[in-house]
Amino acid sequence: MDFFGFIQTNFVAPLWERTGYNMVNTLAYAAIALAALYLIWRQFEKHKVQIDRSFWICALAFVMLGSSVRVVTDSIDAGTMQKTLGGGTSGLFAPIASFAYPLILRSHILDYGWLTVTPGIYIVIAFLFLTTWALGRAMGRPYFAAYAGGAGAALCLLLLLPMAKHWDYALIPVALCLGIGAALHYGAKWRKMDALPVMGQALDGAATWTAINLFGPAMGTGYFEQHVLSNAIGQATPLGFGLFFLLKIGFAAVAVWALRHEEMDERARSLALLVVAIIGFAPGLRDLLRMLCGT
Repeated sequence: MDFFGFIQTNFVAPLWERTGYNMVNTLAYAAIALAALYLIWRQFEKHKVQIDRSFWICALAFVMLGSSVRVVTDSIDAGTMQKTLGGGTSGLFAPIASFAYPLILRSHILDYGWLTVTPGIYIVIAFLFLTTWALGRAMGRPYFAAYAGGAGAALCLLLLLPMAKHWDYALIPVALCLGIGAALHYGAKWRKMDALPVMGQALDGAATWTAINLFGPAMGTGYFEQHVLSNAIGQATPLGFGLFFLLKIGFAAVAVWALRHEEMDERARSLALLVVAIIGFAPGLRDLLRMLCGT
């Protein structure tokens, strides 16, 4: 196989055929992400950037933006937005669908494509976050990026509301995530900064388990896990993706414990905790919103 055939088979075809990830692109994307994170950290070190409460809030606002944009794209790709519009909308959120959906569908700006799915969507959102955060820092307004990301996320969530109907299933991962967070913060007396990474991983695991083992069979929808290792874990035992959920919590708890007891720069520790939180919340929120809208 030549180089272009290798790229086509392992990177291009899985994206356009919606077949998920394979071992090659998983390792490649992970390597790129780690390299990008290292370069970003070097710049943070150079400019003495503090990974404090405001930075966390700004970053998580853009996580919500990225996940909600991705689900708007999913709704277009699955035809859910078109069906909602074509079936005639009613109720409180009908004006949103009647006005906004035709504009979005005609513009094709959020159609399934290189910039709206992995890895493009991560690059776009990371660029927007770092740009708005740097602008806010220059203006002396540490929460500027949080307002920008939060406003974008709120707009996307408004677009999803006319399609939202499976609240019962969506509340399952939310309840599990909040319950674990409350147990860690109020029961085990963990700091919020330490509890959030575990909550993010719990949300991801709980949303995957609910979507594949509960929601999918109930609705006759063929949800599947796109990541190679995660899918292997979910298929390994009769627990299904319940095992994946438990392992995600265990992994995050051990990672947080190790980071809390490691002698290291506090900024590096805070960034590492934030990364663990993001890689949980980003896919978890997407899965949650997809399930809510039935995309």
